[in-house]
Amino acid sequence: MVNKYRSLFISLISVVLLIAVAGCSGGSGESASKSGGDGEGKKVEIRFAWWGDTKRHEIYNSIVDRFEEKHPNIKVKREFGGWPEYWEKMATQIAGGNAPDVVSMHQFYVSDYARRNSLLNLDELVKSGDINQDQFDEATVDSGKVDGKIYMIAKGITMSGWAYNPALFDKLGVSYPDPNWTWEDFGKKVEELKAKGIWGTQDFSGGQLQPNFRYYARQNGQDLFTEDGKLGFEKETLIKWWSMWDDLRKKEAIPDGATSTEYESAPLEQNMFVTGKTAMHQIPANQLHLYQEQFKEGELELVPYPNVKDGENGEYIEGAYLSITQKSKHPKEAAMFIDFFVNAKESLELFKVEQGSPGSAEMAEFVKPLLSAPQQKAVDFIQEVVPDARPAAYAPLGVNEVEQAFKDNASAIIFGQLSVEEAADKFMKTAEGILK
Repeated sequence: MVNKYRSLFISLISVVLLIAVAGCSGGSGESASKSGGDGEGKKVEIRFAWWGDTKRHEIYNSIVDRFEEKHPNIKVKREFGGWPEYWEKMATQIAGGNAPDVVSMHQFYVSDYARRNSLLNLDELVKSGDINQDQFDEATVDSGKVDGKIYMIAKGITMSGWAYNPALFDKLGVSYPDPNWTWEDFGKKVEELKAKGIWGTQDFSGGQLQPNFRYYARQNGQDLFTEDGKLGFEKETLIKWWSMWDDLRKKEAIPDGATSTEYESAPLEQNMFVTGKTAMHQIPANQLHLYQEQFKEGELELVPYPNVKDGENGEYIEGAYLSITQKSKHPKEAAMFIDFFVNAKESLELFKVEQGSPGSAEMAEFVKPLLSAPQQKAVDFIQEVVPDARPAAYAPLGVNEVEQAFKDNASAIIFGQLSVEEAADKFMKTAEGILK
């Protein structure tokens, strides 16, 4: 679960204005009618792909159903999967020339795909009104650009934090995580929880470069990448990161390698946090309500990331987007679908804040009365943390290979194949070679 991060992101959260939307009862904006939104025309099939858990699949399928009802000449074939599988399949489909027409995109990966000419430049479709961004804040529009061209349309924006169940902590007699905690506090809390008979958290040392390691690098005054596409952190920072997790692993305060691998691709409803094997879990704030649905006892809470003592702030804004692939045979219909997804009340009353606050200012205002208590709690968390957010650089060409090297070397540490220092040295050399 992309990429997502520039100076323009700080103002992404300012989606709070109202304006009327033209169209059928609560329908999408002007662009639907401009795109032949009356449902007439020849039969066309487009493909739409996204990542997510079972609940998101249900929401997205319902949105697609409503689009097909409004546009009976357009059939949408649905493709979805978990986060790692989604990007693996995407890479294979792009390489094979058979990618879906509309794909969910992430800021962490967009520059790679855009600069490989795998995504369609959406400037003309936006200019024509086929995709209406009139109610999108300028910074939100700009967040979908690479090299000044629009390649993504924002579905939602969010920020990450650590979830925990106060009811469990009360039962164990463990104090709650402090919102101002450090990584040292984090380690002590994990060990305290293990002493009470439960792993503090799953192993977040490897896998994706962000959000976890990115926060840590930024707190150390660095980042994953520089603006010119080089590695933005020092080897010593990576050594400190992997050493912290390796120490917790050796103390058996976090799961062993075999257990971590077993749950690596588990869906939300089967992951270690939901099944009661861990007490804390890193999640995007917009997923809080999905996790809450899995807990019969207790109301989940979110705290910001632990910080580096006397370090800098690591906060940055994340988001989820929609793109059209370069080889789509039906870009106009694909644009109609994107416009419906981000501008239609029929869509947003289902989407709500599924992947963050809507990109459209009007739709952000529209969904407010529809939110559940956990969803509102997530919005409050985002609003509280976002003032601390700082810009982050786009991921460069080759980020997929860099992330795989990060994952592989972290795994080598977990299974005792390499020492922390050996793995860090190997990663840095590999990554620097990729990014030359």
